[in-house]
Amino acid sequence: MDSLPIAIPATPVPARRPPTPFIAALVPVVAGVVLWLVTGSLFSLCFAALGPLMIFASLIDGARSRRKAFRVAEIESAAAWSLAEAQLSQLHDDERQMRWHRHPDAAAGLAQPPLRGLESPNADTEIVVGSGVGASAVRASGGEGEREREFRTRCARLDSVPITVPLSGGVGLRGAHPVVASVARALVVQLCLRFGAAQMSILGPHLEELGIAGFPQSRFARRGAFRLAVTRSGDSHPSSDAVIWLLGRDEDVPEGIATVIDVVEPHRASVRTPQGIIEVAAECMSRDQAIAIGEERSREGDELDSLPPGVALSDLRQPESGIGLAAVVGRGERTDTLLDIVDDGPHAIVTGTTGSGKSELLVSWVTAMASGHGPDRVTFVLADFKGGTAFEPLRMLPQVAAVITDLDEEGARRGVSSLTAELRRRESVLAEAGARDVREIGMARLVIVVDEFAALLQEHSYP
Repeated sequence: MDSLPIAIPATPVPARRPPTPFIAALVPVVAGVVLWLVTGSLFSLCFAALGPLMIFASLIDGARSRRKAFRVAEIESAAAWSLAEAQLSQLHDDERQMRWHRHPDAAAGLAQPPLRGLESPNADTEIVVGSGVGASAVRASGGEGEREREFRTRCARLDSVPITVPLSGGVGLRGAHPVVASVARALVVQLCLRFGAAQMSILGPHLEELGIAGFPQSRFARRGAFRLAVTRSGDSHPSSDAVIWLLGRDEDVPEGIATVIDVVEPHRASVRTPQGIIEVAAECMSRDQAIAIGEERSREGDELDSLPPGVALSDLRQPESGIGLAAVVGRGERTDTLLDIVDDGPHAIVTGTTGSGKSELLVSWVTAMASGHGPDRVTFVLADFKGGTAFEPLRMLPQVAAVITDLDEEGARRGVSSLTAELRRRESVLAEAGARDVREIGMARLVIVVDEFAALLQEHSYP
């Protein structure tokens, strides 16, 4: 929400001179003349002299009062201006801090790690290309003098704020190679602090030379992540979503680059975009600094933000056999994925589009449960109603009591009837023992796994 405009203090003006009391001064004059006419005494004319004296005294007192009032007004105006200046400074500081919080560069991101969302960067992602003068949301109202106009101008300007441009197709950096390379490092580190390895990957032939090869985003390439290439003039155009080009002075900018940063010297550059040219203090970073930051990010486990391209079931460490049927079925971005059909169930639904791997997940889940729990703990009945081959690798498991398929319609019907009978038997055993769970009577759990549950419902009554 925008703050209210700053009220500009009114300019102090001299007080109006009070009217001269001619009528009041005329009274003693008339009275003195009348007394002189009545008494004939010349001393009575002295009384008439009081009138001019009153006028003179009134003028002196009025001038003194006006000077005092003007001095008081000046003091109040100075205090009001001081308050307005302090208010402007505070509002600008708050706005500057908020902008750096919303758009951190590498230094700001290291000082206070930015919050990471779930979305990957895209063409509209704002990237900080330096600090400079930006438009402020602070406004002022009142006054039309030169000082007031200058104050309003300062209100509308905000120094040392992040200057951002959309990432779009990338950024072109032109200038002497050492300085351009330092600016490129700062831009890459900025993005690596804002986006994890699961959201963005860095690629290019010069990552080691630039000192950014140690970042998790450079070592892992997750499928579907935003690809940012860092390349130099003379290299072929990389296959990526955005490119940071390192170019020499006055070299032509490759197609697709809408932002060009001409680096004059460290912390001094001009940014050219379709909207115009703006001078900025470009952030620079040495190779040693980039290497140190990359090592720190790796020590903090940032590489775990990246999903591996694949994981074998044998690579997953299964938990110790417990009360339920816990099994590790996959690897997430930060930890392995553990499911327990007892504690998390007792039912589970696996959804996905055709070919997404639902059957493979079911096979992996059953295998993981079987690897940690023997036949005395769990028994599986597998029903395949989409071809009859999904559970073929599991037939030989000692925990598998039966495999039902839609290839044998009569066998499938008998299998469903047998399941109904088995469930009724188990209910009776539990009721006779007064137990609420099969582990109380040492009975193995029965897990029914159905591939294509909808087909089962259409063709058979579910037990």
